[in-house]
Amino acid sequence: MSAFAHRATAGIAFYNPLDLRIGSPVKVAYSNGPEFVDFDFTVQEVREFNRRIGAQEFHFTDYALRGISTKSFDAAQAMVARLRAVPNPAGAYDTLLLRLEDEFAFSEDFLGVVKDTTGIFEVVDDKSGAKDTFSRINDLRESYEAAVLAVAATTADGKAVPGKTSPVRIEYWDYWRDVDIGEGHVAKEFLFVEMNSDTGWFQIWRGREFFF
Repeated sequence: MSAFAHRATAGIAFYNPLDLRIGSPVKVAYSNGPEFVDFDFTVQEVREFNRRIGAQEFHFTDYALRGISTKSFDAAQAMVARLRAVPNPAGAYDTLLLRLEDEFAFSEDFLGVVKDTTGIFEVVDDKSGAKDTFSRINDLRESYEAAVLAVAATTADGKAVPGKTSPVRIEYWDYWRDVDIGEGHVAKEFLFVEMNSDTGWFQIWRGREFFF
């Protein structure tokens, strides 16, 4: 192999703690919820988030998953999810399994909701009227701005294929709430509102800790 060919296939390193590739299967255990059981998930895209707070840089990685129903195999019934890996103080990482709650074009009214100084975000069930109330993590009020590396193809050793990445600018707001899981125990449920800084497109992601 020529030196040029070697460089061309070397790939671009990014934070890939789960060591997954584009197309990798991801098994979602029943303990994550019965709604995931009848789906086969594969990685469609990887997104490395980088944000700067003062002089420090923080990063985490989202593995964009697409789940095909094992009952119907109907592409129209595919489930969209994300597996988020966030470094923790112990030097390892924490993982969240997030489902796409909603997405829509830019709305000035909705932007006002996430910029509200109360730090509260409410999700109302259209059918039952039940309301779930989330608050900003650590009582923060400002949004985060992140530079995202979107990876569409990976090499055999888990790096990004040159020419198969694109930059994305994201502004996002993070929320959580305590959920009663029975027997006096509670768990954290998370909700993230993301806005593409270039297009204004909103996505709302919701989920909990991922169990392997």
